[in-house]
Amino acid sequence: MESQRRYKKLEYTIYAVLLAVLFLAPTFSTLFHGHDLDDTHFLWNDLLRSWKVLGVFVVAFIIHDVFLAPLLVYKHKTWQYIVGMILLVGVFQLYQCTHRPADALGGPHKEGSVVQPKLNTPPPAPSRPKLKIAPGLAPPPIQRHDIISFILLVLGLGTNIGVKLYSRSLEARKEIEELETENLTQKLEHLRYQIHPHFFMNTLNNIHALVDIDPEQAKECIIDLSRLMRYVLYESNHEYVMAAKEMNFMENYVKLMRIRYSDNLKFELETPDDGTQVWLPPLIFISFVENAFKHGVSTTKPSLIKITGKIYKDQNDRSRLLWTCLNSKRQENGRNKVSEANGVGLSNIRHRLDLMFGTDYTLNINDGEQEFLVEMDIPVKTIDPELIHNSQGA
Repeated sequence: MESQRRYKKLEYTIYAVLLAVLFLAPTFSTLFHGHDLDDTHFLWNDLLRSWKVLGVFVVAFIIHDVFLAPLLVYKHKTWQYIVGMILLVGVFQLYQCTHRPADALGGPHKEGSVVQPKLNTPPPAPSRPKLKIAPGLAPPPIQRHDIISFILLVLGLGTNIGVKLYSRSLEARKEIEELETENLTQKLEHLRYQIHPHFFMNTLNNIHALVDIDPEQAKECIIDLSRLMRYVLYESNHEYVMAAKEMNFMENYVKLMRIRYSDNLKFELETPDDGTQVWLPPLIFISFVENAFKHGVSTTKPSLIKITGKIYKDQNDRSRLLWTCLNSKRQENGRNKVSEANGVGLSNIRHRLDLMFGTDYTLNINDGEQEFLVEMDIPVKTIDPELIHNSQGA
């Protein structure tokens, strides 16, 4: 509703400007051509006569704007609009033919009459020769005045339609943008909550197994799992989160996942420098880490997962994050297990990156024989630590 009022205000502002120009034009014209005349009464009569003629056009314009134009622009009732236009133009032309200015008819005159000039008045300004009509003959049914009036009416109503269509296009574009934003938000929400259902189930199964083996560790795992769930449910609802929180989430994730594996897993995590200053999209890396555990970690042989993050400035002085995830590939039946680079999780990430950054990101996946490498370059936000400290203090 707010956008509709804004575009209606724009539309009526355009009409007000056009009407102001329309009524000021004869004013300046009359003053310019009559600046050397002393008869102010004559000038005002001429000006009021011009405004009276324009008033008829304004009435037709208002009728068209209020009753007819909405039929075509908003309700798409073309035939009703055409019928209404025929009636409006017909009534307008009938009025014009029955109320022609005196000079269009050659001026009222009687045979043998003599117009006595006023004393001490300047000679009248030269004018175009008037149409002479033989005595006893009616004026022609269609005159130049009627044609000009029709053309001006069509131009005015066409302007009305054009402005309304322009206003409607802006309004429709705004509605489309709002729908796209809403759709984008819903898609991101859907993709976000699609990430971890099976992870939570696997973690609960691990904790269930630990209850009898190591109750204390099972309690710690339940606490870690509650932190993960709190982050997913609350923190990840924002468009951007602090990198430190995202990395902390990843560490808790890894801590729970390592329950299933022996000490043969070597895990390295390098967070960006000054992580509290960096803000990035939530849950953007976890699918790659999950993929690394799922397809790269062996329960019997040494395995490696190495995650790094580096903040740098591009040529436009914008902050970006270069994030990499390297993992070894386990072998099954003498062959390397192929990573599901095109699976649901990774395609989910690609979709999210497309929605959030368009083409302003790079995602390279190198599926080698022994290692699987993911390199992601995305724009991030940096915030002054003092602002963060003040907001936390408040």
